[in-house]
Amino acid sequence: MKKRTVKQELFYLFSMELLSALVFWVVYGMWAAAEPGGGKVAIVYPLFVLTVILVQGSLYWLNCLRRLKKQKALDEQRIARIYQAFKFIDYGLLAAYILVLFFTKSFSIAGVLIWLFAIIELINYFHYRLSYYTKSGLGLQIIKPLKLLITGTAVKSQIAREILSVQKGK
Repeated sequence: MKKRTVKQELFYLFSMELLSALVFWVVYGMWAAAEPGGGKVAIVYPLFVLTVILVQGSLYWLNCLRRLKKQKALDEQRIARIYQAFKFIDYGLLAAYILVLFFTKSFSIAGVLIWLFAIIELINYFHYRLSYYTKSGLGLQIIKPLKLLITGTAVKSQIAREILSVQKGK
């Protein structure tokens, strides 16, 4: 399998994150239409949070692509400040899910799984790289990133590195 160029990879990351967010909502809409009482806040809220995180990631990759193409893009310092704020907001949104469950007395295993996936995406964007392709490039590895995370040898994510470099430059 032929490797993608950096530009192709950035476009792929940008478009696939955005498409993923859209697909999650389409699948949810189909499920809610078929399931009586399917519009539970216990599912809609974590899906909203996951979408926010996926769109943030998509916009980050788009900005990286624009930088690479030498088009109008946000510089590293501005991106670092914006994504520091996003990280704080995302933690608040994720924590608020516990309140949503408590006050609405609504619970859904699917909602909790979506919430956990949102946490994984937050870690992947703002802390450590968790997505590694298989040798064929047709899928993602699961064990390798978990092993790296548990052993403390995981690589910082690109957003985390940008935030760190700007903080050190203060």
